[in-house]
Amino acid sequence: MRRLVITFVVLVGLLVVADFGAASIFEYQVSKRARDQFELSDDPSVKVGGFSFLAQALSGEYGHVTIDAKGVPVEDTLRDLEVHIEMRGVQAPLGELVSGSLKEVKIREVEGQVKVKASDVNRALAQVENNFIKAITNVTIDPVSEQDVLTDPDDRTDAEQEAAERAAEAEIEDTTAGTRICATVDLAGDETELCAFGIISLVDGAKMTFAPNRIELTNSVLDGGALSPELDTLIKQALTFTLDPGELPFTVTPNAVTVEPGVLSVKGTATDVVLGGQ
Repeated sequence: MRRLVITFVVLVGLLVVADFGAASIFEYQVSKRARDQFELSDDPSVKVGGFSFLAQALSGEYGHVTIDAKGVPVEDTLRDLEVHIEMRGVQAPLGELVSGSLKEVKIREVEGQVKVKASDVNRALAQVENNFIKAITNVTIDPVSEQDVLTDPDDRTDAEQEAAERAAEAEIEDTTAGTRICATVDLAGDETELCAFGIISLVDGAKMTFAPNRIELTNSVLDGGALSPELDTLIKQALTFTLDPGELPFTVTPNAVTVEPGVLSVKGTATDVVLGGQ
């Protein structure tokens, strides 16, 4: 019985090693093709989901594969993009994989996402031409409901707040999303903590625009008080911007924008994609 147990343990260990080794070969092959297709300077990270890689390899189809690339530059403003790709129904014959003759990888369904970090948003805001706000630093990004963009929760009645909460729960991923972008700015020579509540919108392919709807700021003169209409307009104009992260990978069609802490992103889907094909 002891020998049987030892033999079983050894066999399981060998299978695990073989499974891990085969998965590494597959991930390398996909990473190499993704690097060429995205024109990256480094190989992106590739991970295969599922319990057993070998079982998937024998069938020639892999249920779930992810690709992550970081530090992707787009022109001068966006220098630190992240690309996240979810692939389902990935087809790669085992024989071609082992021999290294794999020419292309067919994918049934792709979900692509390009993430823009707060540091790149800070750079984009600093490049907006205006003579009013200077030295924009410490940009932060947070998701808020679209209702919070329109009205201050502190100014709502209980009934209005309940309605706003119901609307927030019903919100789904779409071509618009509420966000709060805060920063430290030089406002007329006075250091000011500023927060702009606005809508991120998907426009012209994969571009994202931010349009502030209401402003909150605090400095030595103002402490969350009401702004004059002229000052309010000038600040909103200075904080309106457009981000262009370029086309999504695999000719993915953009269909939504999302907001996470510190990140604005555009997402999309595609079907029947070929990676590495001509």
